[in-house]
Amino acid sequence: MILKKTIAFFSALFFFVAVLSGQSAVEASPAFQTLASPTPDLDGRILYTVTDNDTCLSVSLKMGVEIDTIRNLNNLDENCTLISGTQILLGIYSTPTPTAGPSPTPTEVLPTPTPFNGNASLCIYLFEDMNGNATAESTERGIGGGAVSVTKRSGSENFTGLTTGIDLLCFPEVPEGEYNISVAPPSEYNATTNMNYPILIKAGDTTQVNFGAQKQAAFEDTGTTVEGTRRSPLMAILGIGLMVCGAAIVVIFGIIKRRS
Repeated sequence: MILKKTIAFFSALFFFVAVLSGQSAVEASPAFQTLASPTPDLDGRILYTVTDNDTCLSVSLKMGVEIDTIRNLNNLDENCTLISGTQILLGIYSTPTPTAGPSPTPTEVLPTPTPFNGNASLCIYLFEDMNGNATAESTERGIGGGAVSVTKRSGSENFTGLTTGIDLLCFPEVPEGEYNISVAPPSEYNATTNMNYPILIKAGDTTQVNFGAQKQAAFEDTGTTVEGTRRSPLMAILGIGLMVCGAAIVVIFGIIKRRS
């Protein structure tokens, strides 16, 4: 009889321990169950509704939130007492503020350049064309007293001056455009180049135009008259011969007359 009671007592004890162990296992199982990615509400708050048998520890294990965080966010007592059916705050989600990058530098809008009619430098050289080849050479000097006129075709610009024979005659500030250059050499010179020259002048240019002339005596030395006719050396020799023959005849005639 005593043996039966002893067996019944231990059987009941084992059953009670088994029930407690099973309940502990059921209660402990939530420790391995966590809620993935809790969704914040419109205000960014992450809320959790307390169920029966919830403790701060079980909520911490399920939601992955520190117990102290749960206590501080919800102003709970030291024992972290939870009430079933109420909502507790687990965190506040805030949208990260994007870090402002460097401000774009505005491109400076440059004003459209206004067309500018600039000036140019124009120099005139009147040279003594000794060999008549219409080309200024280093051995040929300048001619002074030549009258120069530079006139713009469309406009009132007109530049005039006289050549010095030493330096170039320069006009340093001639507005760009189309011009006519006219040169009149001194009266004792004849032109060997065209004395009227059209030219297009561009701003910033430095232009030199050469004009040639030759003294009239030089034309005579080469057998050319002012009118452009050419003297024949043969005719000159023949004329001199006739003069000599005439003089000889006069002398002979005088001698014969004296003897008679």
